[in-house]
Amino acid sequence: MRSARLWFVLLCLAGVHDCGMAAYHLVLPWHMGWRQGVGDAAHSLVWALFALNYSWSVLLFLTGCLVFYAARLGPLAGSFPRRTVFTVGLFWVLHGAYTFVSPLPLPPSLWLLRYALGVFPVVVVALHWAPLVVYRGLAREPAAK
Repeated sequence: MRSARLWFVLLCLAGVHDCGMAAYHLVLPWHMGWRQGVGDAAHSLVWALFALNYSWSVLLFLTGCLVFYAARLGPLAGSFPRRTVFTVGLFWVLHGAYTFVSPLPLPPSLWLLRYALGVFPVVVVALHWAPLVVYRGLAREPAAK
């Protein structure tokens, strides 16, 4: 039987990514100066922008915790943790497709960031899905009767 180390390492890296992204999004509005950027927008729209960002951060943090849990359970965890990790990877595929079709508007001076943001989803999907591919077939559960 193959070692579960790769499963653990890759999913821990994926969990660190997910939780780190969540933490960054908590400070993103202040880092990017959103308050100054919204100008004379209605207070309810400003509130909604900050509330959506906060909610995104919480959801992404909890998702990262689920990925850490799947890492701890190992490749024999069963179908639910594997499907959860697959679904998180699928989210990043869809997110990557959206950012490819509709990229973040950036000034020409940040051209390198544009490429980094293009490669980013590919790496994140690989971190989530590679363990599922490498350890496929190990968590076969008996069919329901």
